[in-house]
Amino acid sequence: MMLRMLHDQVWITLSRHRTSKGKTRILDKAIEFDQVDRESNWDDQILFNGLLFYIGLMLVPEASQLPIWRTDGVIITILLHAGPVEFLYYWLHRALHHHFLYSRYHSHHHSSIVTEPITSVIHPFAEHIAYFLLFAIPLYTTIITRTASIASFAGYLAYIDFMNNMGHCNFEFIPNSLFSIFPFLKYLMYTPS
Repeated sequence: MMLRMLHDQVWITLSRHRTSKGKTRILDKAIEFDQVDRESNWDDQILFNGLLFYIGLMLVPEASQLPIWRTDGVIITILLHAGPVEFLYYWLHRALHHHFLYSRYHSHHHSSIVTEPITSVIHPFAEHIAYFLLFAIPLYTTIITRTASIASFAGYLAYIDFMNNMGHCNFEFIPNSLFSIFPFLKYLMYTPS
């Protein structure tokens, strides 16, 4: 969990530095103090996830004996994320943009006009639960199939955090020319613009 916090803090620092320089900002506005205050609890999501992982460890004792690497578990994690998790995430996110759910939940996330990496985890509690359950599908599956490894868990969490942070920063981290050279990349990642 400490590595996740450090990873997020590096993104926050990089994003605020790039925003303050102002040369490559996507949205040419300053970050409002209200947004900084509203997003000051960005680490709650990491602490909540840590608590749920701890509870999971207590309920599934064999999870404490994970090997460092299992290729089959890494492949299962990738395939489950690319298939059912992305599919379900798309429909969950679409549902959260429906007026009923948007006005009660998801609008809190979209109230940040100048996004920062931590904007990606600023959600009401019910959304945190839904996202945790959704993104836990590959992790839980590898546990029950006994293919889990430290690499599949840590790599998956790092991937999710990296993509969320990159997708919400206020500058283009990946040069647009890279998408011209490798057009398939647009199916593997999203960018702030």
